[in-house]
Amino acid sequence: MRTNLLNFSLPRPQKVSLLKSVGWKLFLSVLGGTLVGLLCGSYLFYQELVKQSKAELLSSLEVQAESLEGNFKTFENTAKLVADAAVTLHQAGEKREFVYVELIRRSLQTSPLGTGLGFGQPPEKRLIIPERKYAYPFAIRDKSGKVIAKGGESEPGDFQESYFRDPIKAGKPIWIEPVRYKETTVDPPEIFVSTSYTLPFYNNKKQLLGVMALDLELGFVSKKLSQPVMRDSGYFVLVSPKGNLIAYPPNPKLALDLKPFPKISNYAKLWEKINLKLKSGADNTGIISWQNKEGKQEFWAYRKIANNNWILLASVPKWVVIGPLLRFSIVGTLLAAMGASAVLAAVVFLFVRGLNRRLQPIMDECNLLAEASPQSEELMNREDEIGRLTISFYNLLGQVTVNERRLRKEMEKSAKAYQALQETQAKLIQTEKMSSLGQLVAGVAHEINNPINFIYGNLPHAADYTQELLRLIELYQQKYPNPEPEIQELEEEIDLEFLITDLRKIQSSMSIGANRIREIVLSLRNFSRFDEAEMKDVDIHEGIDSTLLILQNRLKETPANLAINLVKEYGNLPLVECYAGQLNQVFMNILSNAIDALEKFRSKEQKENHNFVPTILIQTKLSEDKSRAVIQIKDNGCGISNENKSKLFDPFFTTKPVGKGTGLGLSICYQIVVDKHKGDLRCVSELGKVTEFIIEIPIYQTKPISKM
Repeated sequence: MRTNLLNFSLPRPQKVSLLKSVGWKLFLSVLGGTLVGLLCGSYLFYQELVKQSKAELLSSLEVQAESLEGNFKTFENTAKLVADAAVTLHQAGEKREFVYVELIRRSLQTSPLGTGLGFGQPPEKRLIIPERKYAYPFAIRDKSGKVIAKGGESEPGDFQESYFRDPIKAGKPIWIEPVRYKETTVDPPEIFVSTSYTLPFYNNKKQLLGVMALDLELGFVSKKLSQPVMRDSGYFVLVSPKGNLIAYPPNPKLALDLKPFPKISNYAKLWEKINLKLKSGADNTGIISWQNKEGKQEFWAYRKIANNNWILLASVPKWVVIGPLLRFSIVGTLLAAMGASAVLAAVVFLFVRGLNRRLQPIMDECNLLAEASPQSEELMNREDEIGRLTISFYNLLGQVTVNERRLRKEMEKSAKAYQALQETQAKLIQTEKMSSLGQLVAGVAHEINNPINFIYGNLPHAADYTQELLRLIELYQQKYPNPEPEIQELEEEIDLEFLITDLRKIQSSMSIGANRIREIVLSLRNFSRFDEAEMKDVDIHEGIDSTLLILQNRLKETPANLAINLVKEYGNLPLVECYAGQLNQVFMNILSNAIDALEKFRSKEQKENHNFVPTILIQTKLSEDKSRAVIQIKDNGCGISNENKSKLFDPFFTTKPVGKGTGLGLSICYQIVVDKHKGDLRCVSELGKVTEFIIEIPIYQTKPISKM
């Protein structure tokens, strides 16, 4: 059959709704991709929260460990001071027993941690109290707090015990394992469970005088550790290197019974794993996941105490750490998914409807063009390549318009991405410079620290030796008041009296100078913490002072300018959880800008106002709700105009000449304070008068505020 093409009429094109054709497909595809990304992001966020919670657990353990180390250090110093006092009495010729008994009694009264104090002299070589073969002057504090001191003869077997022989064998102070004993000195007799810090002490001829022992009752340690580890849960445990309990707050009686830690629950394997990790030398602290014999999951954090190699443990139920995070992540993911679905549905609906509204006129125009041209209609009716080409042309017309608009949007995105890349690159360069500066300062501080520690450590010995020589000279002068003429001439020649007086002043000056150098080295080391990747509890004042030390040379007076007056009004701030090195960079940038402004302003101001004093004022305080640390840095320089103030934190904005500034300093400060620390940075300035930068940093970043 043949078709009459002249009688064939092309049907009128129908309007096509893109909303129905592609809307649902677009919505489902975008929603699917969004949910996948959301789930991945939630998982990574959950892992990061777990990591931060473990860091919080380690931080709590570290705080408790440092507190214990401080108490133990004080305890050790008490024993050493008493031993030094005994040596001094011996060198002065004191051999009366009651004098040493009184020394022991008074020393124990002033020691809040000690429960017993005494020393024994070697029976075979009695240098302190020769009349007593088994002399062991001692004092003990009973349950009521009363101190009882006695002398006399002790049991011969006491001088074969480990607390007497082990320090002599080691030749240094040691902590002994806890022991349980009955003390008959008090009335009525009492049972004590304690550990001791024992140390041998010698005269100036290196002869053994005796062994000093200061007792620490285990009940004190258990009481000190009887507080929750984190989030009102968990407990601390203190264990000796041999595995004996020293403090066990869940059941203090077990510690008083000297129960071995590995025999509690199924902790033998746990104790073995902790010892293996400590012996590997990789780190003195860490966390182990464990399941006790009741099937409960626990986190055990461990940390070695430096004073005596005891091991501080912190146990927290795993669900306390992970449970809230898991619930938060699941609820957050569900809410985010629901919100994303609603937002995407609205966005896709509006997008497709808008797209349909914009494309429909083009499609209508193509339809009108086809209807208005009989030739086009004839071409579209043809069943050959010409007809298909005509139909494709009109389809292409709509696609070209869509693609052209899409291309414009992609070009705008590319331009923004390129600008962001430039900013990031410049910030990376600036950060690398500051990191290199920190490494250089840390290296210099390390190189200075070794020789100054040698000098500082030997100054007391040099002072002691000098005093001994001066005592010898004075003794010679007393015993031989009329020396030989040659000696008299030499005394007059060297002016012996002035030399003795001036030598003491020189020693004092050397000690002050060595202390000053150590303070400078410590400030340099504090400032150089740019590479610390984790948040830590930091003394803000220490960071400001170390930054000022770096800038000290710019604050001094020069031939052209007056010195800059520095005023510090520090408030009572707690330790702030932050990135210490990055905050030091903020202080450095703001203080450098203040100095630049004063240098530019004071040369002009000095000519017009002779009473002008360039000043930088640094104030710190807590916010009204005590949740934030507030640092205010103010200078009386040239001030900032309102126009420049609105662009102050924009990248690459600077009022300095070319080559003097990059315009990234305050932008980086803003990113560190606001983005990294969730704080606030603002500028208050009056042109020609004053400029003040106000920094507010939350006290805590990764843990809730419990108490100040």
